Amino acid sequence: MSHYSRVKTAFHNRKALVACLIKLGYQVETDTVIKGHHGEHTVDIAAKNRQGYGIGFVKGQDGSYDMVADWWGVSGTDEQKILQDLSRQAESIQKEYARKMILEQTAREGYELVSETNEEDGSVRIVVRRWE
Repeated sequence: MSHYSRVKTAFHNRKALVACLIKLGYQVETDTVIKGHHGEHTVDIAAKNRQGYGIGFVKGQDGSYDMVADWWGVSGTDEQKILQDLSRQAESIQKEYARKMILEQTAREGYELVSETNEEDGSVRIVVRRWE
């Protein structure tokens, strides 16, 4: 019986997702498997966090990469805790992913980065400009 938990995400750009994971300190492999308490799971992107727990990303039919993990049996974890931890990680990755996608798009449109500030509420303020 599998205990792989799955978190729906809005990650669509594989290259940007891999770059974000690396920037956030994950060890990343592509087109591989992750091992869990109940066997292996084939994933498009595998990432290992600092604690050594593996997470994976599997491309869904809608083109987004869902986050998957099997931490069942890891000391002190249950399904609810696993989903909460995965959701926190997904939020952190989503923030970096959004930042990267915004900077890439604005650069393609001829804008340059003026400043980037982490706000007290956790948001990131990005100011760009383009000379006409």
